Amino acid sequence: MKKLLIYFSIIFLSVIIVILYSNNKKNTMIGIYLKSTNKNNIIISEEAGPIVMYNKTNKENIFDTLKSGDKIKITYDLIMETYPARTQIYNCKLIEKGNLDNIPKETLEKLKDLGWTFNLSN
Repeated sequence: MKKLLIYFSIIFLSVIIVILYSNNKKNTMIGIYLKSTNKNNIIISEEAGPIVMYNKTNKENIFDTLKSGDKIKITYDLIMETYPARTQIYNCKLIEKGNLDNIPKETLEKLKDLGWTFNLSN
């Protein structure tokens, strides 16, 4: 009976560890920053396209120093499949200053067709 309790405890703890690890998995992505006129912050990834970022860092002003066209690296967990996609970010780092020419014109036009507006005068 003791051995059965020990085996059950080991299995239970293993399952808990796997669940905790899978819930805390974070990914990184590099892309181009774009700010909309309604204050939404977007990263445009070559692989995933435009993704609206929701700030889950402890820094309220994490996007304040960024300008549309800057190259950034974010840490995120899941990407919600909408258009544009959405994600919660846990870190955002400026990789390289950029300009409006870095924003893919096709992506910008698709977003405008959906009603998104942008101030494109950095």
